[in-house]
Amino acid sequence: MKRLFKNLPEIFFIGLGTAWAAENYLASGHINYIAILLSWLLFLQLIYKNRVAGIIYGNILGIFSLYMLGAVYSEFRDFETTTTEAWALLFFGISVFGTAVFMSGKMLYRYLTTNKKHAENEFTISF
Repeated sequence: MKRLFKNLPEIFFIGLGTAWAAENYLASGHINYIAILLSWLLFLQLIYKNRVAGIIYGNILGIFSLYMLGAVYSEFRDFETTTTEAWALLFFGISVFGTAVFMSGKMLYRYLTTNKKHAENEFTISF
């Protein structure tokens, strides 16, 4: 259970990328290679735990999540009247992308405070 909480940001983003790819494929038959690549890279990050890659992924995912929070708010403002559909969009968007911002911050904190003494190029799994 402790390992699950330690790896929760990567697992969250793998799930988000998988849901994104599945939604694109089921809705339009389009294969989203970017979402598949994102899920695969984060899966590899779970195994290798590369410090530099973790910092880069945390920054990129955090910036993208903040952008999407702004996009959700902008979409909410485009509604003429605030209906329940508009509030549902805002609540769902803030809950998903707010959680993503928190998870990317947690990922950044973990990899920025990681012990730097181990060799980055070795295949090591830390449990």
